[in-house]
Amino acid sequence: MFRLTGKGMRHRLIYLTLFILLMAGCAKDKTAIEDDLTGRFDKAMKLYEKEKYAQAQIEFEYITMNNPGSKLAILSEFYLAEALLNQKNYPEAAVEYERYIRYSQDPEKIELARFRVCECAVNSIMSYQKDQSGALTSLNRLQEFIEDYPASDYIPEAEKYIAKIRNDLAKKEYETGRLYLKLEEYDSAIIYFNSVLDSYYDTDYADEARISIAFAYILNGDTDKAANYLIENKNNFHSAEKYEEGLRLSKDTMDGKLSLKEYIRLYR
Repeated sequence: MFRLTGKGMRHRLIYLTLFILLMAGCAKDKTAIEDDLTGRFDKAMKLYEKEKYAQAQIEFEYITMNNPGSKLAILSEFYLAEALLNQKNYPEAAVEYERYIRYSQDPEKIELARFRVCECAVNSIMSYQKDQSGALTSLNRLQEFIEDYPASDYIPEAEKYIAKIRNDLAKKEYETGRLYLKLEEYDSAIIYFNSVLDSYYDTDYADEARISIAFAYILNGDTDKAANYLIENKNNFHSAEKYEEGLRLSKDTMDGKLSLKEYIRLYR
């Protein structure tokens, strides 16, 4: 059997002692780091609650970078996203929410983070009004959220966002149709007005599109088609007042009695 000599035993004891001291030092360092990060988190939350979002952001970022994957870091990820959202840094906030969703095991906060991602998308397109692709992406995100969380408390707000986006998209189609109307490109105008009715039939611009289609027929010299169109679509109008307005504008236009006010209303 192999036996350690006195000298070998001393070396073994020295190595063991060094290993114990090293482990103790590491444990002490780890505890110090955890204490430091806990203190930083408490400080960050106080700043956040005082609405000092930029300062809170710095503290949350420090925690996520210095102890990634820990419970404290994951929680900090959520509040980092919230701080960015409150500073209207929507694209960056969305990235942080997505990261939180990926690693968190808190179902309630994940649900909120999913909704916040939708809010970021909606607010981003509001900053860039011509971004139609962004609007469609936002619609998809909101619809996915509703499908995944049909009983969520955030559903009414999500539905309001959907209605607003659809209304904005309808307005863009309608305004394009009106532009072609002014250019006397009546067939093209009618195509865009019909696009409003096909895709955004439940928006504020649906009745306006119907009135404008009749007006386009009149301007194109087809008064009979205009009259028939209004009669055939009477039950499709959301508002009886809008239908009566369409009839009046159609009649005044055909009779050559369109007032300046009515003219401006159709062309403005």
